[in-house]
Amino acid sequence: MSAGAASLSVKNATEQGILVARAGGGRSKRLILAFCQKVSRLPSSPNDTFCFECHLPGVVKKCISCVRSFHENCQRQDPEKPNYSVPSDKGQPYQFPVNESDDEPLNNTQNLEIPKTPTPLLDHNSNIDQTLLASADFLKHENIEWDDDVFFVCEQKGARQRKLPRIKDELQSSLDSDEGSDLERCTHCRLLALAALHNPPQLDKQELGCLLKYSWDQHHSWISMDVAKYMAKNWNERDKALVKRLLFKTKILGLRDIEQNIAAEKYTYLTEFLMDLLDLQHNMAVFFGRKSVEYNATKWLMRDVTHDIREIRRCPDCFRYSNEASQSDLWFAKPCLQRHELVFAKQVGSPPWPAKVMSVSKRQPIKYDVRFFGGTHSRALISERDITPIESDIQSHIKPRNSRALSAAIRELQCHMMLSHYSASLFGFHADPTVAENLIKVALSHCTESMETSASGKRGRPPTPATPAARRRRLNNTTSNTSSPVPIRGIPDSVAYDSLTAEVLQANNDLLKCRKELSATQRKLAEVKRKQWCYHCLDEAVFNCCFTASYCSVECQRRDKRRHQATCQVTH
Repeated sequence: MSAGAASLSVKNATEQGILVARAGGGRSKRLILAFCQKVSRLPSSPNDTFCFECHLPGVVKKCISCVRSFHENCQRQDPEKPNYSVPSDKGQPYQFPVNESDDEPLNNTQNLEIPKTPTPLLDHNSNIDQTLLASADFLKHENIEWDDDVFFVCEQKGARQRKLPRIKDELQSSLDSDEGSDLERCTHCRLLALAALHNPPQLDKQELGCLLKYSWDQHHSWISMDVAKYMAKNWNERDKALVKRLLFKTKILGLRDIEQNIAAEKYTYLTEFLMDLLDLQHNMAVFFGRKSVEYNATKWLMRDVTHDIREIRRCPDCFRYSNEASQSDLWFAKPCLQRHELVFAKQVGSPPWPAKVMSVSKRQPIKYDVRFFGGTHSRALISERDITPIESDIQSHIKPRNSRALSAAIRELQCHMMLSHYSASLFGFHADPTVAENLIKVALSHCTESMETSASGKRGRPPTPATPAARRRRLNNTTSNTSSPVPIRGIPDSVAYDSLTAEVLQANNDLLKCRKELSATQRKLAEVKRKQWCYHCLDEAVFNCCFTASYCSVECQRRDKRRHQATCQVTH
């Protein structure tokens, strides 16, 4: 802060009664400024005097629904899109999926410094390959040109429009209101009105708390100091009460409060978690200042958490599986409640690779955000012309000349296709992990057998490339046989679940029993092979006559003497 700004701040605080002048001791009789000793004498306003967007005072407009305020020029057009420059991922050990655009104008651009906090490693949802994209600029903004719905290659564009669910009561009335009245409310209230609409369907509190914990544990280290922690460490109760009365009109949330809310499963919607982070960011900007390192760290935290929120909205199961990757090697093979189209995606220098479609751009040229099977399950943007739907029979892609990585990817694809025939609720959040692992082992054993059988056969003739007309007919007929009823998220039906669980456990017990019997038989066979048998009566031998004959008794040796004497190697 400059000397002029500091003098102005002291003058304003003195006029408002925050700082009180009193005579100092000694001969100088100079005036000393101190905090007002009585909280009740301080001026109090029922509304926040700081803008919720730029965090500065001035002529602010009160929200019609809460105590927050904002400048008319600072109000966001999109409540989920920040009006400040988002920190770039350039130079980071990871990069975000390119569902964000750099082409839109920016407001209040300012230089950002990376806070000196440990940089968290991002989850598997963010290891996208951007080498094929144009060079990225410094700023990243979310782009509405990306669709969270799965766009199937064979479908027409007009057939994939999302049907918005009907939100009743006050949420529906807020959605039906005109845009002018919506801008009369702050970002917090506008997000609250859209919380149910933007939340994944049938995502209960318990599962949501689990997903938020994965994201929070990974990214909260951006912030090392919050308002509550700073005040508890440096101030007494009187000073805390003074600052709370003057600066804050909402609850002072800290990192510990948000962590406790996640643990107590207090969040019903993803947007509620985002609103708490916005309140945390606003309070830190008002308290520490807009140019402080603490406020700058909140921008990095918001960047990472909002990315995770978009991934959860796109597919909660993919986000959960990727964060539980250490528990299962074949986590990517588990089916999701949301159906992902399976395609072969072609990149420069690589053969067509099996992948899942995560999202599709709406504008031309259409590009697919895909995640590849096998390896690190990386993601990339692939043009529409390089996307081919996977046919029901993929044996033609299993060739002896395939690389080990491609063979492993096709094997994982086969396992995923087999597991897709089961109910996705068996792999859901409320499912028994033992049942899921048993199903994966069964599918993996079939995949291994099919791969070995196909590899042992003769090398077939490579398929002839189809003409454009034949390719279009094949695209139009690909998914006609892959339709399946949409499963419901939540706890599976108890009767069907218990029945299938009993069958899987019984099959697993039978398999273990057969393996034990096979092991016992192999041990007996090995013991039998080590034994020697009488050369005359075929009973178990006791002593050897020579290297070619053994006998169980002297009587058998005497009876077999005439026949064995011609070949005996011992001189009698």
